[in-house]
Amino acid sequence: MAGKGKELQAVVNLAGSIDPSLGKAIESAQKKISGLNVKALAVGAAVGGIAVATGKAVVEAGKYLKDLGSQFDGAADAIRIGTGATGDALDGLLDDFDEVYKSVPTTMEDASKAIADYNTRLGLTGPQLQEISKQALQVSDMLGDDLGGVIEESSQAFQQWNIDADNMGGAMDYIFKVSQSTGMGFTDLMSNMQKFGPQLQEMGYSFETASALMGQLDKAGVNTEEVLSAMKKSVGALAKEGISASDGLAMYYEQIKNAGTAAEAASIASEIFGTKAGSTMAAAIRDGTLAVGDLTESLLENGETIAGAAEDTYDFAERLQIMKQGLEVALKPMANTVFDGLNKFMPVLQKLMEQIVPVISDAVEAAAPFVEEFLMGAADALEDVLPLISQLAADLLPILTQLMSTLLPPLLSLVQTLLPPLMQIVGAILPPIASLLSTILPMITQIVSAVLPVLVQIISALLPVITPLLEVALQIVNDVIMPLLPPLMQIVQALLPPLVSLLNLVMPILSPLLALLQPIASVLGTIADVIAKIVSFGSGVISKIAGLFGGGGGGGGVSGFATGGFTSGPSIAGEDPRYPTEAVISFNPAYRSENLEYWAKAGQMLGASNESDYELLSGGSSTSVVYDLSGLSFSPQIKIEGDTDEDALIRKLRELEPEFIDFVLEALSRREGGAYVTADSRLY
Repeated sequence: MAGKGKELQAVVNLAGSIDPSLGKAIESAQKKISGLNVKALAVGAAVGGIAVATGKAVVEAGKYLKDLGSQFDGAADAIRIGTGATGDALDGLLDDFDEVYKSVPTTMEDASKAIADYNTRLGLTGPQLQEISKQALQVSDMLGDDLGGVIEESSQAFQQWNIDADNMGGAMDYIFKVSQSTGMGFTDLMSNMQKFGPQLQEMGYSFETASALMGQLDKAGVNTEEVLSAMKKSVGALAKEGISASDGLAMYYEQIKNAGTAAEAASIASEIFGTKAGSTMAAAIRDGTLAVGDLTESLLENGETIAGAAEDTYDFAERLQIMKQGLEVALKPMANTVFDGLNKFMPVLQKLMEQIVPVISDAVEAAAPFVEEFLMGAADALEDVLPLISQLAADLLPILTQLMSTLLPPLLSLVQTLLPPLMQIVGAILPPIASLLSTILPMITQIVSAVLPVLVQIISALLPVITPLLEVALQIVNDVIMPLLPPLMQIVQALLPPLVSLLNLVMPILSPLLALLQPIASVLGTIADVIAKIVSFGSGVISKIAGLFGGGGGGGGVSGFATGGFTSGPSIAGEDPRYPTEAVISFNPAYRSENLEYWAKAGQMLGASNESDYELLSGGSSTSVVYDLSGLSFSPQIKIEGDTDEDALIRKLRELEPEFIDFVLEALSRREGGAYVTADSRLY
């Protein structure tokens, strides 16, 4: 009893709209839920800032309870109509429905269908009815089978094989395991168990071995219908000879299995199974398809259950659905009270409306002349006022225009004043920050990679506990924080103009301080360079040690660049004692001129081209490189239709300018790649 009270208290805290003003409806529900102190709950919710003691909240709570009561009433009607139960019997089935609905993620419609159909077909009630109904709902959900088909086929199969009510749950689990092991559909298995049950039972098969046989046949790709029909035919043939089905089948089974050839086996099989299915049965017996003893034994030892598989595969949404359904069942007494109360109230309300309608009609007829007179007077008054409104608009428009022309220039000036110093600040701070981030990012990545799996495990373990808390927090946000946003926005809008004015006054004072940011940025940049060099050195040492044990090479990794290549991070150069001289080119724009000289010198040393091919032109602070494009041929196709002139040809050539630039860049890229990238560098 106490459990229901706690569940309902959680609902009150979540919904935040259960209020004592519901009056007699709640008092009636209170008596049905073990003396639950509704007033105390409502007060506690109000103290927590969750309850909404307003007319709107009461109406919403009443509507929710009315809708919930209507859904429960629909489920009860389905069970009542489907079973014909009344009185205590119907109450018992409704209790079974509550237990099923709050235990598995489903709908009231499906839960009521399972309860009604299994009760009607198998006469089950209580825990037995609850167990098989849950299993049918879970199988339908996991395997995607139609719920009605699962209920119908399983009921007929259990009746065919005379399965006791206490064993039906275990039989459902066993068929589920056969389906898992062989791939045959759950509903199809149950259907064949009912269809071929008499013949299989007469041949001595148990429920377990028969279902394993059918699953094995399906898995082997054998025509199950053909084999089972042949076995059905054999029963009649054996009966004519005065041999029991089980003894006769065992006798023929051994003869077929021990036959010298496949043809001989097929001939023996044709005697008992018929000519059409003889070869199929002979092959199935000889290759062991019909030997299901080992499969049956393994399935009996397997502890898999439908409930266990469902529990293991429930995701967050399904568990949340189960929790929601449990809370709905906890609210069922109150929802039914509100729903029943409204149903009883409607006839009274209808009678009241019938009495009030004539009075309202008379009042409307009496008021009509006054309303007409008022509207006519309002129209005349509006017509008199329109010229004044028009004049007022004409007078205000120049003022508004002048106001905009007065305000816009200082606003634009403010933006133009603030933008340069802001850009200076960003330009001064961004490079050292970017350098620091590039240095620290690998370490952060390693830490995250190590910590993330642990966090995932912790979150997975805490989710069932956190979910109710998140629901409460969400309700707090909706009921407490959201109503505060409009006044907060009004406060912000009121404070914004003076803050802008203050900023405008302070900016001239801050402008001289911007010069101080440059030395600070320089220091930060120096620190970042030092950190980068330390990290680079440490990475190089580690790479060097790793190279001693795992082999090296200049492939462009951390193992170094003794054979040349391009880096994408800290690396080591100069580790080949046979060729101690190496060229390292930096792509830092600050050192462009020096690195162009290194690049040209390296080309001469490698013998890629003559010194005359590289002419460095220096002028001021920049350096240019002259490329020899001899040997290149650009042959565009220009299509001219009809007569043309020189200007038209020039325009056609200019249209090819982008294509020509791409051609030159690609050619230069190929030359540089061939001159400076060795085969060992693995850069292609």
